[in-house]
Amino acid sequence: MPARPSRLGVALTLLGVLVLFVGVIAQLATTDGLAQTLWVVVSIIGAFVIVAGIATLIRASRNGAPPED
Repeated sequence: MPARPSRLGVALTLLGVLVLFVGVIAQLATTDGLAQTLWVVVSIIGAFVIVAGIATLIRASRNGAPPED
């Protein structure tokens, strides 16, 4: 029976996708240079949160795997 994915990993990945999505939509909606720069930074943070979530999922799957012979 396969193990359930890490809740933290799933939460981080979904949060990162949400932040990235909002950041990209806001970049498209703004015309001010400073506001666009701010939303680019928010999008980059979202991308890093996605990477952290995926890394957490990978780490949890490795810890739950049976030991190798």
